[in-house]
Amino acid sequence: MSMKLYNAQLSPFSARVRLAIYAKGLDVEIVEGFSTPELEAEVEALNPMHKVPTLVFDGKALPESEVICEFLEDLGRGPSLRPADPLEAAQVRLLARIGDLYVMEPMNHLFGQVNPKGRDQALVDRELTELRKGIGWLSFYLDGSPYAVGGKLSLADCTLAPMLFLYVEVGPMFGIADVFQNAPTLRSYYEGLKQDPHVTRVLVELETALRKAMGR
Repeated sequence: MSMKLYNAQLSPFSARVRLAIYAKGLDVEIVEGFSTPELEAEVEALNPMHKVPTLVFDGKALPESEVICEFLEDLGRGPSLRPADPLEAAQVRLLARIGDLYVMEPMNHLFGQVNPKGRDQALVDRELTELRKGIGWLSFYLDGSPYAVGGKLSLADCTLAPMLFLYVEVGPMFGIADVFQNAPTLRSYYEGLKQDPHVTRVLVELETALRKAMGR
């Protein structure tokens, strides 16, 4: 059965799904969900939340990146990105959860504060404090290996790779010169993870989309 992903190239949540698709070698049509009025109308008709990523499988639409990645895993196609060991599977979910709630959440608030002219410094200070906490928690649960869990690419890496790309890009905009200064295991992990060819592909896509968005 055919699959179609409504995507946003710069979204870390869409990138998470694309990474899972690439790693599993799945045949999925990927389109930019908001690139034309027609595609935007399709997304709105399929998903009342009007969000991407949205995956369509057998005529049914699935929103939310975590749900989509778990569904792709449950299909049983391609290499597994979810460890068979129950503890390792729980560690994958834990790392993804920390990333979603305690890293991406404060970064989402910071994205609206990039321009110094309209910056709410109190909000920035608060969210940077929360972001540093989240980064510290991620670093605590990683040992510096190139993959988060089990020595191979997993759904945890699919979540963390796009997120850390944005962290590296956004941090210096708010005066964080060395974003991994107090997170050495996270630094080592990210440097190793970037060598994975599927991760490299997604990071190049994110880099290209970011430069385009910033007019570079």
